[in-house]
Amino acid sequence: MKISECVELYLSYITDRSEHTLKNYRTDLFQFINIIGDKDIDQISKADIAKFRMVLQSKKKKSSTIARKLASVNSFFEYLIDLELVTSSPVSKSHRPKISQKIPSSLSNEEIHKVITSCENILEKTVVVLMLTTGIRSSELLNITRKDILIDRDGKTFSVETVLNSSLEENDIAFVKIRGKGDKERVLPLSGKPLEILISYLKITDTEKVFPISYYALRRMIINIGKRCNISLHPHKLRHTAATLALKSGAELRVIQELLGHASPLTTARYAKVGQKQLLKATETLSKNIEI
Repeated sequence: MKISECVELYLSYITDRSEHTLKNYRTDLFQFINIIGDKDIDQISKADIAKFRMVLQSKKKKSSTIARKLASVNSFFEYLIDLELVTSSPVSKSHRPKISQKIPSSLSNEEIHKVITSCENILEKTVVVLMLTTGIRSSELLNITRKDILIDRDGKTFSVETVLNSSLEENDIAFVKIRGKGDKERVLPLSGKPLEILISYLKITDTEKVFPISYYALRRMIINIGKRCNISLHPHKLRHTAATLALKSGAELRVIQELLGHASPLTTARYAKVGQKQLLKATETLSKNIEI
């Protein structure tokens, strides 16, 4: 089989991924074909991978971009191994460039206040506050449906629609099911002011998807909010700010990793079970450190 035929098979296999992820895979894999040629899949060699990387480097692509494209090719070959179309992946560690470990910048307390007050409508404010108080990824935010939100009230669980038809009570907690990378699920708790803002937003919308916009619309919206207050802003900066604030507030690393949906770099943390009370404390601490 030709690479292009296998790519179409692979793309149809991963249709449950986000629109943004699918676009990246399609772009990366067809760029791979354009560079090395549409060969038979069992004729791909390590030299082809080296050529792919060299061409990307000649085009001044960032190391992080090259690493992502090689990861896309490697994931593609892992799928082909499962289908028994090939026996191994030609992508090795030696092909992957070293990526700068520069820590992303985060917002100061003053900048956080400016960003929130620069929001022009309830949609913008809800998105910014949720990202700042939970560290949720853009793709995760956009995948939330109304059915993913459950309200805990005095030990009893209700759908979010129940609350919308009545009113929020002081001790109500929302538990939001999040679908993260690799389709891994986790549950994020929301309470206090962030929950009030989310409920206010849901009362004026009637779509099943809580945020029925594209990734590009979301990114553009956040960038524009930053422009209004002269702050360089993008979705990941909000996520990194949430992690930085949580660390400063004294939250344990393993709790932050669970909150953000990260795989732990520490072997022991991989097996640590983080309870909902700890996650609730983390999100409450974040919202208290932000003037909403």
